[in-house]
Amino acid sequence: MSDMTFVFGQVNDLTARLGKLGRPCVDMLKPGIAPFDVEDAVAPAGTAPDDLVSMYGRHDGVDLPVGRTLGDGHLIPGYYWMPLAEAVEHYRSFDNLAEIWPRCWFPILADGGGGYLAVVCDPGHPDYGAVVEYLPGEPEQELVYDSVSMMLATAIRCFEAGVWRVKGGFLDEDYEASEAIADSLNSGRREVEAGEF
Repeated sequence: MSDMTFVFGQVNDLTARLGKLGRPCVDMLKPGIAPFDVEDAVAPAGTAPDDLVSMYGRHDGVDLPVGRTLGDGHLIPGYYWMPLAEAVEHYRSFDNLAEIWPRCWFPILADGGGGYLAVVCDPGHPDYGAVVEYLPGEPEQELVYDSVSMMLATAIRCFEAGVWRVKGGFLDEDYEASEAIADSLNSGRREVEAGEF
């Protein structure tokens, strides 16, 4: 099985679980885009990891229509999956802010309040391909997933275990249980500073 086929399967599994929970984001998923378009869009940040290319190859994020809430677009608790063009706009907004946002971080999920999940796209960095959680105003950020594929695997496991669920019409999480699952699947989780990249 190719890497692309594997990640396609992960995205399909995740979106099927969201569909069973009646989440509106499933109906807002955009068609996938060509690998070279993903690579070109990510190029200012570095080299797009294969699993990131595959994820956008399956779907180009969630197209959130006017009038829908951010919560309707959440792929995981607290975050919606940005279409690639939107992700590029957010990435460009961090130009000249290397002290808080390294050039090699490419955002893919956003919380709508300045927080992001971003992929490390510097192939020369030991954390190449890892996913960083950026929260504004924090002196340190956190490497939360070892890769995009492990982010998807963690999400699938959290839904499977019922620690990510729907509550009050929105995706919710049992924070301690989901952190334990993430810790068990991702060996590189730790706090980092922008200056390390």
